[in-house]
Amino acid sequence: MEKTQYFVAKTFAGIEPLLAEELSALGARNCTVMSRSVAFEGDMDMLYRANYFSRLALRILWRQRKFTFANNRQFYEKVFDFPAERFMDADNTLAVHATIAETIFNTPLYASVLAKDAVCDRFRDMCGRRPSVDKENPDVQLHLHIYKNEAQLFLDSSGESLHKRGYKVQNHPAPINEVVAAAMLKLSGWQGECDFIDPMCGGGTILIEAAMQALNIPAGFYRRNYGFSYWKNFDAKRWKEIRSEARILDDVAVNFYGSDINPRFLDIAETNIRKARLEDFVSLQKKDMRQAKPARVPSLVMMNPPYGERLAVDDLNTFYSEIGDSLKCNFSGCRAFIISSDMDALKHVGLKASSKSKLFNGPLECRFMGYDLFSGDRKSFVKHKKNPDE
Repeated sequence: MEKTQYFVAKTFAGIEPLLAEELSALGARNCTVMSRSVAFEGDMDMLYRANYFSRLALRILWRQRKFTFANNRQFYEKVFDFPAERFMDADNTLAVHATIAETIFNTPLYASVLAKDAVCDRFRDMCGRRPSVDKENPDVQLHLHIYKNEAQLFLDSSGESLHKRGYKVQNHPAPINEVVAAAMLKLSGWQGECDFIDPMCGGGTILIEAAMQALNIPAGFYRRNYGFSYWKNFDAKRWKEIRSEARILDDVAVNFYGSDINPRFLDIAETNIRKARLEDFVSLQKKDMRQAKPARVPSLVMMNPPYGERLAVDDLNTFYSEIGDSLKCNFSGCRAFIISSDMDALKHVGLKASSKSKLFNGPLECRFMGYDLFSGDRKSFVKHKKNPDE
């Protein structure tokens, strides 16, 4: 039986419980929610599976060493003892990233340079050559988490952040992060049971993530490279077998509709949707969101409107008020979800939220608001919802 390994999956603040649930469903054991990460255990299959299937992780780290140290020399020696030659040769490139807190090191840079020297010196002693450093695109990337006098040394199995799914050809000027979009879908409770509408679709990220989820397309389906694929112990046969576990559907009974008033953004969305080979499932149309209406009721509406951060809006409060009016008038019988970092503008939506969550879209703290849309007064709606037979 293969030895149990210790891993850490990184994510955004607020998504940790969702990620722990997702990893457990994939087969991870002993999931522990931490700050912007989830620790879990499993074998190497689990490392491959988490990278390929997780929609909510940013990267998967594999712990190699956990040690204490009293000074720089001890730290260097502990890292020097790590058998990096199991994963790379002197011809490979290397990068080391460090995070520190309450430790003897004044800066993360010094800790990472000292660790890099230890690894490179080991290769020099073994074969007379040192690996080169490539901070942008290394073959092997190490992460050090240092707290006080304790350090954990991890191998980064993902390489590029896992939010880079591989389907984006062009970027919208104010994009929603793919992991955040997947978290929004999870929080909404939508599971492909009704049509999905994004009336301000921008570059199409939310639509693509929704269609991938409905069709059971793995998050890593479009990616070609992972950090582990450059390791010496990479098992290409097992990696192929893990990917074959996906049960992708040929079709679904729901439709996906996207619209935007800006034709340039629609072009971006169309390009990305075509790259994801989802053009048969997603319909796009140039339209002001105030004219958008569902083809079928109920439908789920989800949008990432401008926050006033990277896309300028003349009067954000008025704009959000118009969003609320349009949802109320045009989407009765549906549910709607809005993410925004402008808390004041969200108040001008003018609808009572049925759910509220805090999410981070990159560095921006946002609120993800859910609304039940209905005709008439709320009192009657709530009464009918509790007693639908009356």
